[in-house]
Amino acid sequence: MDIPVLKVESRPENMSGKGPSRRYRMRGLVPANCYGHKKQSLSLTVDPEALSLILRGPLGLNTLIRLDGAEDRTVFVQEMQRDPVSRELLHVDFLNVDPTKPIQREVPIQFEGKPEGVRLEGGLVQIARRSILVEARPAELPPHISVDIDAMKIGDVMHVADVKMPAGVKALFETNFTIIAVLAPAIEEVAAPAEGEEGAEGVEGAEGAEGAEGAEGAEGKPGEAKAGEAKAGDAKAGDAKGGAAKGGAAKGAAAAKGAPAKGGDKKGDKK
Repeated sequence: MDIPVLKVESRPENMSGKGPSRRYRMRGLVPANCYGHKKQSLSLTVDPEALSLILRGPLGLNTLIRLDGAEDRTVFVQEMQRDPVSRELLHVDFLNVDPTKPIQREVPIQFEGKPEGVRLEGGLVQIARRSILVEARPAELPPHISVDIDAMKIGDVMHVADVKMPAGVKALFETNFTIIAVLAPAIEEVAAPAEGEEGAEGVEGAEGAEGAEGAEGAEGKPGEAKAGEAKAGDAKAGDAKGGAAKGGAAKGAAAAKGAPAKGGDKKGDKK
């Protein structure tokens, strides 16, 4: 394995702080520290352009670098500080490593394929983690961990223990955390009216119906009353007519009875 070389310069320990760091950056250099692996800490300066060129490789921050300058050391970039606005590199921390011994590093996950549950069922992908902490020798660190998700269906979940690691690489975890899941598509539901609203409308409708019926009844009753009054008048008229008929009949009967008696008297007189 070819290890890229980065030229560095020693920096006096008293040349630290904002003032000296600003002067180094004006010269095109960036302050740096190198520590770890039971070695003495070093104060350095590096060329930010040369460092950025090395880190553009496939391994990124997991690129093994050999420092050439104050001491010959093999390092990883542990941390980079940048200006929050301009993104200008302000400071670098290097971590000493032994190329023959395993180290722990975060390695990014690269998802391969498109889940079946997304292609055929319209599901949704939920990514929970984008990197995994692994242990390996520096020369065996992969640029990424490939995870095949092509056969995943709706409801399928992949955990870190399900991920197949490259040879010489071990995943480090205490909890078998989720890496990725395929979820069912969201269903839009039409909001139903509240029960209270329906009840209020029903009450209003019932009250309206009752009011209409009451109004119709109120309108009909005067006519019915008048018709009743007319019928009562007819009945009274009939009674009166019936009484008159009865009176005439009585008078006729009385006249009929009296007629023969009077005639008899006249005949007797003649005799």
